[in-house]
Amino acid sequence: MNKQHIIELLTYLSNCYSGKFKFPKPDQRNNQMMIDVWHDLLKYYSEELATKAVKKLVINNSEWPPSVGAVVKEIELIIQPPENRMTAGMAWKLVKDAVRKYGYYKPKEAMESLPPKVRAAVEHFGGFAEICHTKENDSYVKNHFHKLYNEVTRYDEDLQYLPEQFRQELIYISEKTTERK
Repeated sequence: MNKQHIIELLTYLSNCYSGKFKFPKPDQRNNQMMIDVWHDLLKYYSEELATKAVKKLVINNSEWPPSVGAVVKEIELIIQPPENRMTAGMAWKLVKDAVRKYGYYKPKEAMESLPPKVRAAVEHFGGFAEICHTKENDSYVKNHFHKLYNEVTRYDEDLQYLPEQFRQELIYISEKTTERK
C-alpha cells in the first residue's frame, strides 16, 4: 500500500466522520506525520484489503472513526483462517462431534480431526479419553472446556492481530533479548 492510497483512505474517513476526523490537518507537518503513521502500519496490506476493512469499520461503528490500530486488527480478522475465529461454543461442538464419530477407542484420529487450538484445549482438559468419560450434557464439563479454550485463544491474541512481517520482527527481537540473559 502506498502513501497516495493512505491519503485517499484518510480523506474517505474525514468525509465519513465530518467534524470527528479531520484530514487534511491545518499544517503540513501534522499532515505528513499522520500519513507516515498510517502508512507505517498499513504498508503490509493491499489497498483493496485496507479499503474493505475501513468500510466495514465505518458501517459497524458510525459514531466514531477507527484508529489505525483498529484498521490493522480488522484486516487481520478478515484474513484469519476460520479456525482462528472460532468461539468456545463452536470448538465444544467440534469436540462433541469427534466424540460421537471416533469414540473412546480412536483418540488419535479424533485429535487429528480437530484444529490446533481445539486440540490444545482438549489436551489441557486431560486428553480426549477424559472428555469421552464425561456425560454428554454436563454443563460443568462444557464450561470448563470453554474456559480452557478461551485461555488457549487468549495466549496468542496479542500477536495474532499484528502484520506477519512485524510479528516476525518482534519474535526475533524477543529471542535476541532472551539469548543475552
